[in-house]
Amino acid sequence: MKRTFLLLTGIVFSCCIYAAEVSAGENESPSVDAGSGEKKLSHKAGKSEVPEQKRPAAQDSEKIKELDETYPDTRRENADTLKYGMEDDITDLIDKLVRNEDIRFVDEVYDLFQETRNPSVREKILSYFAKIEDPCLEDFAVTILNDPYDEKTSMVNAVFSYVQKVKTKEALPAVLALLEKEEEEYFNGALTTVGEIGGADEAVYLAEYIDREDLTVSQKQQLVKVLGKIRAVETYDKLVELAEDSDENTFIRMYSAEAIGSMEKEEAVPVLVKLYGDSDPKLRTYVVKGLSHFPENEEARSLVIQAIKDSHVSVRLEAIDVCRKNGYRDAVPYMIYRLEKDKEDSVKKKCFPAVAELNTKEGNEYLVKQITDKKIADNPKNRAAQALLEFNNAGTEEIIELARETLKDDRRKALRYSLGKEFAKYRRSEFGSICREYIASKDTATQGTGLDIYSKGRYSEAEDDVRNLALKYNPNAKSKNANAEKAARILGMKEELDKKAAEEKSGSTGDKQNAK
Repeated sequence: MKRTFLLLTGIVFSCCIYAAEVSAGENESPSVDAGSGEKKLSHKAGKSEVPEQKRPAAQDSEKIKELDETYPDTRRENADTLKYGMEDDITDLIDKLVRNEDIRFVDEVYDLFQETRNPSVREKILSYFAKIEDPCLEDFAVTILNDPYDEKTSMVNAVFSYVQKVKTKEALPAVLALLEKEEEEYFNGALTTVGEIGGADEAVYLAEYIDREDLTVSQKQQLVKVLGKIRAVETYDKLVELAEDSDENTFIRMYSAEAIGSMEKEEAVPVLVKLYGDSDPKLRTYVVKGLSHFPENEEARSLVIQAIKDSHVSVRLEAIDVCRKNGYRDAVPYMIYRLEKDKEDSVKKKCFPAVAELNTKEGNEYLVKQITDKKIADNPKNRAAQALLEFNNAGTEEIIELARETLKDDRRKALRYSLGKEFAKYRRSEFGSICREYIASKDTATQGTGLDIYSKGRYSEAEDDVRNLALKYNPNAKSKNANAEKAARILGMKEELDKKAAEEKSGSTGDKQNAK
């Protein structure tokens, strides 16, 4: 196996070493030596030049303001956790920052990266800056790729992922060098990275060697995926051959089908349409993925819409996604039928937002009917409401009225809470009145949801309600009022009320001592 892999990586190295500098716009063909007839390669595998150290980029002030309103009073707490917290606390917090795309702490996270030597924390920080696509850690990443052998595999993989997300072209020599080494553990990561930061020339050289018998199936699959990512039309014929070969590995055929579609050559459409007749549903799914790149082609459009009726659920799900992405409004009747008849809940769940986004008269009327029809269960009502509110094309008044119904019926608390969470996602003037009604509820969770709605929208008609609730906050009380504290925090009154309560407690203690 070692000899085989050495041969493979030597081949990949020799074929990948020529790299187009995509970011510089260099699209020239490789030059040819008249004496030897061999192509000269413009990039050499080896040590990459390490980029200069830099701090995180300035972040969007409007997004920071929105995050402060959504997550009030977290700045000090999170900053302290990053500075003083234990490993588990820090990694949990960074996971939360990644989920929320919270850009408020880029400087604190960066400084922590420079201070800590904990590999788990550093890997999490790499994932954070990869998520927001900030290149501030490129110097570290390239340094690791130049010499990864003393690092944990998980760290090297985190660096590969980071370089792929921020498109660190400077890393290409080091990545190519890793492909010629005998350590198989770096093969997939390095190859995938070439696919993300390389260009058409790498694809051509890789394609020339994909037929070698010493490639394992998994390595060949990885090569095909990389060719698809690079989208080099020079490899089109090779990938068509792989996709059409019924004796080839299913995954190689799948990835090839998607790749030839991604190249956006019109001649790929009849090839893919023919492949759709295959009995393997996985291949049909990837055929639909390939056809997604031809939104204006009537043959591709027709097949994708018909694929909503495919017997296999994965194909139906992919077809719905493509119709939604490509704006196929004539697919809406097919989706409505699936909402009514499909036995797979996953298909119904995907159809709701697709119908809402496509925004047809028939589709909007169907979704609004889910809200207003008393015979419809709360679960589809909830899904319809989520979809309608997300795209805001119809149904807002009906959804607000539905929320009012749930406020009067404690048996429908689950729907009440869910609708409230949806209202809290958006800042829309129509939500002011329902925000007040949620805050007025005697149910603690409902009232808390109302505060979330207010926190997002800052509705003027609800401000007095929130302020009156905040004034009930008393940190000295034996029985805590969580929503009063929450209201005080939202309005920025908590610190002042805490200080006042501390003074009152101190004065009361002094009076008792004097009395003694």
